[in-house]
Parts: sequence; C-alpha cells; structure tokens
Amino acid sequence: MESVSVESYAGSQAEEYPLRLFIGEQKVEIIAVEKAWLTPGCRCFKVLGDDGCYYVLEYTSDKDTWSLLTVNRP
Repeated sequence: MESVSVESYAGSQAEEYPLRLFIGEQKVEIIAVEKAWLTPGCRCFKVLGDDGCYYVLEYTSDKDTWSLLTVNRP
C-alpha cells in the first residue's frame, strides 16, 4: 500500500467519496467513481483519474487514513 493524500466529500457518513488525490507532487482529479465497496473497517473505491489511470483507494475510518492500493495505467 502506498500513502496518498485524498480530498473527499464528507457528508453525513464521514468520508463518503474521493474527489481528488495527491501522490507526491502529482495532483489527480477524480473523473468518476467506478465502484465502491465495504470491507471490515474500510471503504474502498475504484476511481478513474483525469490522467486516464484507474486507482483503487482504501479509507480506514478508525484511523482516518487513505491508502493507495493499486494503479492501472492505460
């Protein structure tokens, strides 16, 4: 897992979905959330970035942290 900084929409259920992510100096706007699912203690998202890559992100609510699980480049 790679560390990542994520800006997200926080609604009534904490971090509901990611809006953009930062990997080092690189900023990636999220164009679409392709899939979202729950795992024990985490919410996961497969998202499409404005760079054409697909990212799988994991939000751990008890630690309030985001992790980058995978990147699929075109």
